Amino acid sequence: MPASPVLSVSQLNAYARAVLEGDSSLSGLYVRGELSGFRRYGGGQCYMTLKDGDAQVSAVLFGNAAQRLSFTPQEGLRVLARGRVSLYEPRGQFQLILDDMQPDGVGALYQQLEALKKKLAAMGIFAPERKRPIPAYPQRVAVVTSPEGAVLHDILHVLSRRWPMAEVLLYPSAVQGFGAGEEIARAVARASAEGKADVLIVGRGGGSAEDLWAFNEEAVALAVASCSMPVISAVGHETDYSVCDLAADLRAPTPSAAAELCSPDSGEEALRLQGLSLRAGESVQRLLDMRRRELGELCAELKALHPVNTLSGAKERLNGLQRTLCAAADEAILRRESEIRLLAGRLEALSPIKTLARGYAIVSRGGKPCASAAQIGVGEKIKLQMSDAELECTVLSVAPNNRE
Repeated sequence: MPASPVLSVSQLNAYARAVLEGDSSLSGLYVRGELSGFRRYGGGQCYMTLKDGDAQVSAVLFGNAAQRLSFTPQEGLRVLARGRVSLYEPRGQFQLILDDMQPDGVGALYQQLEALKKKLAAMGIFAPERKRPIPAYPQRVAVVTSPEGAVLHDILHVLSRRWPMAEVLLYPSAVQGFGAGEEIARAVARASAEGKADVLIVGRGGGSAEDLWAFNEEAVALAVASCSMPVISAVGHETDYSVCDLAADLRAPTPSAAAELCSPDSGEEALRLQGLSLRAGESVQRLLDMRRRELGELCAELKALHPVNTLSGAKERLNGLQRTLCAAADEAILRRESEIRLLAGRLEALSPIKTLARGYAIVSRGGKPCASAAQIGVGEKIKLQMSDAELECTVLSVAPNNRE
C-alpha cells in the first residue's frame, strides 16, 4: 500500500491551483513577453500565449479586464502584462490570469521581419508590375507543402471537383520548424527548374505566427520571385501578409482558395462551351445561308449573261422590234391610204370630168384650152372634150354672150 494518500487527478489539480493562487509572490506580478495566438471570443474573454526566446506561458483576460484594453493586440507585439498565476483544473494547464496589459514595444522577430520587407521591397521583389497572370486552364499544378498535412488533401479535393483534368505534382517540404524556410526555397527552385507545371501553389494551413514563420524567410521570397511559373501563396493566415505572400504573383487566404483561384469550374466551362458551340453553329448556319443567297444571285447573273440567253433575249427584242415596225408600217400605210382617199375625194370633186358629166365641154385649139371666145376665129377648127367623147368642130360663127 502507498505510504502517502492517493489523490485523484481532480484533487491533484485542485491542490496545485490552491498552492499557486495562495502564493502571494505569484499574485500581482508583471510579465514581459511577445503576444502569440491572440484570440477574442464573443463573451469578451481573450486567450493568448506570452513568450520570449526560451519559453512560453498561456494567459487569459476575462470580462472587464479585456474591455479595458487601450490598444489592439497584434501578433508579435511585445507587452507588459499584470496578473496572477493559476491552474486551469480540467486540463491541468498552468496559466496567467491577467488584470491588465499594455504595449511594451515591437517584438524582435517582427522588427527583423519589417527590416526584411524593406530590403525586399527595395529590390523590387514586391513590385506590382512583376505579378504574372494565373493561367486560366492549367494542365499541371505544382504544390510545395508537407505531404502529411491537410493542405495537399484540400487542394486535390478542390481540383478533382472543379478541374479534374489537371495533374498535381507534389514537391514535398517541411512547412514549419528549424530549416523549413530553406527546404521550402529548395522545393520551389526544383519545381521552377523542372518547369513541368503551369502554376505553383506554395503554402500550409493555419497556425500561430511561429508556425508560419518559415514563410517569412528571405530565401523563400527570393525563390518565389525567381520561379519560372506563376506562384500562388497559400499561407493560412488572414491578417498578416508573409514575405511569401508579397513576393508571389497571387495571394490566397487558404490552400483550398488557392486551388479555386487556379482552376476553372468544369461544370461552368462545359455550359460556356455548349453556349459557344450553339452560337458557333448559328453563325455557321447564317454564313452558309448568306453564301447560298450570294451563290444563287451569281448563278442568276451568270445565267443572264450566258450567250444562249443573250441571243434568246436579243431574238426576242428583235422580234418585238419587228412586230413594232410592222405595226408602225401598217399604221402608216393605213394613214397614208386614208389621206390618199381623202385627197382623191377632193381631187375627184375638183376634176373636170365631173364637170363634163354635168353637160359641160372643154374647148381647145391647137392643143391648148380656150377660156374665151375671143381666142377663136370663124372657120377655125376646135376640139370639144365632153364626158364621153371628143368632138372636132369648125366654127361657123361667133355670137357674143350678152348675160350682163
